[in-house]
Formats: sequence, C-alpha cells, structure tokens
Amino acid sequence: MSSAEQAARAERLRGYFDLQLDFASRMAALTELRFAAAVDLYTNLRMRMALALADEESAEDAAQWGRYLAGLADSPTHANRLDWTQAFFAGRPPERLFPGQVRFGCFRFEAPDADGIVRIHFANRDSSDGVGPLATAKIPARMAELTAMFGQLQRLHPEAKTVTGGSWLYNLEAYRRLFPAQYGDSRVEPTPPVRLRGTSSWGQFLDFREQLKPDLCVRFRDNLRRLDPAAPWLAFPFLALRTRAPVEAFYGFYGLDG
Repeated sequence: MSSAEQAARAERLRGYFDLQLDFASRMAALTELRFAAAVDLYTNLRMRMALALADEESAEDAAQWGRYLAGLADSPTHANRLDWTQAFFAGRPPERLFPGQVRFGCFRFEAPDADGIVRIHFANRDSSDGVGPLATAKIPARMAELTAMFGQLQRLHPEAKTVTGGSWLYNLEAYRRLFPAQYGDSRVEPTPPVRLRGTSSWGQFLDFREQLKPDLCVRFRDNLRRLDPAAPWLAFPFLALRTRAPVEAFYGFYGLDG
C-alpha cells in the first residue's frame, strides 16, 4: 500500500478514531486514569497502527507508541487529538505479521498453549471486489481457508486439544456457519474483565469497506452516557462472545479426520 493510499485510509477511518478517543476520554473522566493510559487500555489504536502490545513489543514498538501517546499529551483539544491520530496512522504501515503468526486468507491461529488451547482470529482480507468476506457466495473461499488452516494445525500441533475464540462476530449466523455447530452453539457472554484492545469488540463498528455503521455508532454513543467504568464492555452493541469446542470437531467438519 502506497503512502497516498494509507493517507486515504486514515481519512476514511477518522470517524472510527473519533469513536475510540471519545470512549477513552469518557473512561478517563470516570476513573483516575490519565487520558493516554485510557487510550492504551481501552482502544485498539495500538494494534490498528501495527504496533505490538506491551507483552510482545520490541524496543521500536515501544518507542513509536510512546511517540504517539506523547503527541496526544501535547494536543490540547479533542480535535487536535483526532488530527494527530489520523496523521500518525497515515505514517504507519497498513498491517503487520508478528513472529509466529501465519495467515490463511482471512484467518489465523495461535499455537496451542500449555493446555493445548488454540485461539483463532479473523480479519477482513477479501472485499476488493465490493462484496463482504462473509457473503454467501464466499463461503467456499472461507471454508477452503479454514480447511488449510486446520490441516496445518493438525500436522504441526498434535498437542492441540481445544479451539476457542472471542469476537462480536459470533453474534452473526453468517460467521458461525463457517464452523462446526458445536462450536457456534457454545457461545457465551464474556467473563470479566474483558480486554478492549483488539478488534474482537471494536471491529463491529466498521463494515467491510471500512465505513462506519451509523446505527451501531449511535447506540454506542448513547450507551456512553450511562457507561459503567467497572464494566465498559457492556457499552458495545454486540458483546465479544466466547466460543469453545474440541479440536476433533473441526477436523471432522473440514474433512480432515479421514
């Protein structure tokens, strides 16, 4: 992606940044947090700017994120903060794979932890034709990606036992139909505390064209007036539901158990 394309993307996402900065400002006002700390804890701006979170960051990541937060501290108004966020994003790479991450189209997985738990993730990387990645016509493409992903998991990680996920997307049948019914049917509301630094909650406000969804934004801003700082995730129209199923259910569903 060229610098001009990234700048155009930054302009397109300005309203999305505005929404997150408003949320951080509200959290700072209701707690003893400084605004920059609220941005760090309760927005996904760090990940949007292709910077690793604190437990995985490099010295360069830390320096760049520190520069962004310093710019926020030097911005006296919300409009200044928004301008700075847009400008900083425009100068960042569009996306980044961190060590150990492998993509399978719109999906990726984390290697099993000590308990054999595998976490799976989704990101929109198939909308250049003007059709969303979860459209019915694209089910075969998504299923092929998942079959390849779970095939690699099966080959490289025989220690895998359980697959889990956490996303607002599990509210949508269009997403759940890509997985074994046992997995989609397991969905439950998240157990506190809920992290708000990724797209599992924030992704719901953008459509596949990276345009804001006005109805969800209105509901969210209305909820901010009654925001409970002890449970800020409840302000989101869709909760990031948790899902879980044995890995064998996926191998069978994608025809990998033969």
